Amino acid sequence: MPDSSFLAPYPWQQPNWQHICSQLHDQKLPHAIMLAGPQGVGKLHFAHVAAQLLLCLSPVNDLACGSCKTCQLMAAGSHPDFLKLVPEDGSKVIKIDQVRDVTDFVNKTPQQGKRKVIIVAPVEALNMNASNALLKSLEEPAGNSTLILVSHSPSLVMATIRSRCQKMELAIPAKDDSLAWLTPLVVGHNAEYLLECASGAPLAALALTGNEKLEYRESFATGLNDIADNKTSPLEVAGELHKIESIEHIETLLSWLQHALKYGVEGVESSHFQEQQLLKTIQTVPQALVFRFMDKLFGVKRQVLSGSNPNKQLLLEELLLDWDALCSRSQKRLLARKTLLSGLN
Repeated sequence: MPDSSFLAPYPWQQPNWQHICSQLHDQKLPHAIMLAGPQGVGKLHFAHVAAQLLLCLSPVNDLACGSCKTCQLMAAGSHPDFLKLVPEDGSKVIKIDQVRDVTDFVNKTPQQGKRKVIIVAPVEALNMNASNALLKSLEEPAGNSTLILVSHSPSLVMATIRSRCQKMELAIPAKDDSLAWLTPLVVGHNAEYLLECASGAPLAALALTGNEKLEYRESFATGLNDIADNKTSPLEVAGELHKIESIEHIETLLSWLQHALKYGVEGVESSHFQEQQLLKTIQTVPQALVFRFMDKLFGVKRQVLSGSNPNKQLLLEELLLDWDALCSRSQKRLLARKTLLSGLN
């Protein structure tokens, strides 16, 4: 739970925030809201700020005051009228026993004010039994309860749950807005490069400065380049990177493929030599093959996010073997082109 200093939405969330406040003023706030959008844009933060406002006893300028008793309880993580469901430690799913707590919670009378708030994040982490259990709370909502569901992939959420929520899109913000917020926070790093690495998501870009993801990207790009240059085998690279979560490999590969198709090598600094080389290699592959590879990656991504648990090593090996095949076909294409040109001379 964010501390009491996090009482405002991010700058790029202002239109969404004004919409929520307008509904609240007009007493038209729905009993269930689904905040949908890619990871790294601040959906969970927005949900917390909304929960703080809804439970605050003395809001100021459409924000929680931060000083009343309920705000102090929220800051301490002990508000009796607030419940948050996230996967338990070591698990990727929200289980039915956790959702049963929601059923009990919504049937209770608020202890501090007139409303109770429940956050579920991410809602696609609910397994089938848990989804059905939550559906009951959505079908028969208590008049004094508001459910805020956070979703990175709404298509993976049960349709009957989606239909009972008012959907609010929190999209990737405009690049200039993201850079204005990000640049002062990443002194010593290139904010534009970080944003590109994070596919435009500002919070994901900020997180890159505090972990080993940048080193991972460099190692992954180097491995892909070595495969393309026949310096190593896909299996050897898979053995070096197999400890990384599958979703990281998939999303990183997709970001490079999309960048190469849209921008080429522009926007990547010369210091990131391996990424530049990789983008150049992708540009030698026929676009039809690139799109087919991307289609496969999107399919595998949906499979991973749906809760299936494929063998990380085998999955990475398969993707790298596909990459090897792409590069081999592109090299043949270049050889054929050179042969044709030499014949014309």
